[in-house]
Amino acid sequence: MAVDEALFRAAEEGRAADPLLRLYSWSPPCLSIGYHQLLDETCDKKHCEKAGIEVVRRPTGGKAVLHADELTYSVVARQDLAPFSGFSLMGAYGLIAKALAEGLRATGLDVSFGDRGLPQSPKGGAPCFLLPSEKEITVGGHKVVGSAQLRGARAFLQHGAIPLSIDYEALARASAQPPEHAASYRKAFAGVAELRPDITLSSLADAVVSGFQSVFEGPWEARDLGAEERDSAHSLARDRYGTAEWTRKGREPGSREAET
Repeated sequence: MAVDEALFRAAEEGRAADPLLRLYSWSPPCLSIGYHQLLDETCDKKHCEKAGIEVVRRPTGGKAVLHADELTYSVVARQDLAPFSGFSLMGAYGLIAKALAEGLRATGLDVSFGDRGLPQSPKGGAPCFLLPSEKEITVGGHKVVGSAQLRGARAFLQHGAIPLSIDYEALARASAQPPEHAASYRKAFAGVAELRPDITLSSLADAVVSGFQSVFEGPWEARDLGAEERDSAHSLARDRYGTAEWTRKGREPGSREAET
């Protein structure tokens, strides 16, 4: 989370111009909660500590996500520069969703991309994958990507989870929901390897990259974090994301965000 915000800050402050796609995974498992959520309503902290699940508050909105066997993507880009100049918050989300859908199709999944969602957003600590979406990515009626976006004055950050497999009971317990909710979770969303067992973390990452390259044409360059980016991320991890105060209180409202 600190790295994502460090990259967002560099773009927001005009210190970076190129759009970035970042892919990562999690170890140990971690429950991330949206910055508007109340910790005590969203997380069973005692259970998470006992189960070895870390807890972090995201810089973006949305509901709880249990990050374990998954690929996480992150996009940071300027709003005033190509390819996102002139797009609204949800317009940018739609372009990214198209790239994700193309990537998932490259794995052999029969992806549906369009409007689908619950009549209203679930309340309380219900997990992120139950949120309705303007542009939902589904396979066989199951939602397979959950995303959230933070939009500043100049730049935006969008990141999201693409699970390979999901421990539905663990998700319910970690997010302070009744265990019996696991059955309804299985009907609403799924990990991509549950739907196509030959998908691996590596093949999924390659497919996501190919999806972005097909939608956002132009030169792509793979690189590591720079020294300034690493220093900024370390500072944010120490002073914000690694503190109990941030996890409990979160950020002040005022930024615009999309939750999908």
